[in-house]
Amino acid sequence: MGLFDKFKKSTKEETEAKAKEAGVKAKAAVEAKAADTAKAADVKTSAVAQAAAEAAEAAKAKAAEAEAKLKAEAEAKAKAEAEAKAKEEEAAKAAEAAKAKAAADSKYKLAVDGEWGKKTITTTQHILGCKEDGIMGEETIKAIQKKVGAEADGFWGTGTSKAMQKFLGVEVDGERGPKTVKAWQEWCNKQLG
Repeated sequence: MGLFDKFKKSTKEETEAKAKEAGVKAKAAVEAKAADTAKAADVKTSAVAQAAAEAAEAAKAKAAEAEAKLKAEAEAKAKAEAEAKAKEEEAAKAAEAAKAKAAADSKYKLAVDGEWGKKTITTTQHILGCKEDGIMGEETIKAIQKKVGAEADGFWGTGTSKAMQKFLGVEVDGERGPKTVKAWQEWCNKQLG
């Protein structure tokens, strides 16, 4: 083998070695680039997954908050409706009681005639919470005396008449006359409504 052939062979071997080395370097560079790309893709995928998880958690929290708000509003509405119904029932009961009292009291209304008769006594007893027997007894007199500010001794005298007249705002003469009785009957009727 000649010198030229040797040179040719040596150049060929060098060229092949360089090509082989360049191929190895290129392969390593491609593998490194692929690894970097894969790593970057993993980081990006992880960031996207984390963002998606955070968004899902935020949406879940917002939905729970909205549900809690709706529940609170529904409870408040139910409470308000229950309170309104209770007030309505209470008002109806009060109206019914007032109607019943008015009906019951209507039988006690007095003609303002100035006569201290059985009906005036019974109405007085009804208003003052005494036994309703139409008799001007000690219990009824004491109840009247307490009401008008007289000494509650159970006996009717000028002191009781004067106290009644002062209570009613009429002339104070110590007599239980027609003017005083009329004023008392008017007072009784006002108490009945």
